[in-house]
Amino acid sequence: MRIATEAWFRGRWRMARLVAGPGGEVTAAFAGTCRFAPDGEGLVCEESGILRHRSGRYRAGRVTLWRFAGAGRVEVRFADGRPFHAFSAERPETEHRCGADRYRVAYAFDADRWLSRWLVCGPAKDFVMTTRYRRA
Repeated sequence: MRIATEAWFRGRWRMARLVAGPGGEVTAAFAGTCRFAPDGEGLVCEESGILRHRSGRYRAGRVTLWRFAGAGRVEVRFADGRPFHAFSAERPETEHRCGADRYRVAYAFDADRWLSRWLVCGPAKDFVMTTRYRRA
């Protein structure tokens, strides 16, 4: 089985996301699902669920576009098509700059689950965001 391919991502996943501050304290949590569905150019990923933050509980979601450029390369784009980040299935890590803030991500893939861990630092942000996905 080839992991981190368009066919492998396709379908519905349960997801749990934790955001932790510099001291390791959890500052937010998200629980819900994401669905990867074909859109003619790759996959559209739609996340939806409940975000718990110290100020309350909110319905939340986001959309990203996943493109598979061949040779194990995965390109992730914002919903409007702007580039977000890209990685190789063989070396699944990369970074994204947002102004002076740096977002570094590492992915880990297994047969029916995967994980993304974002280390975010800069003058405006300092947190770790870990998301665990399990095939639904």
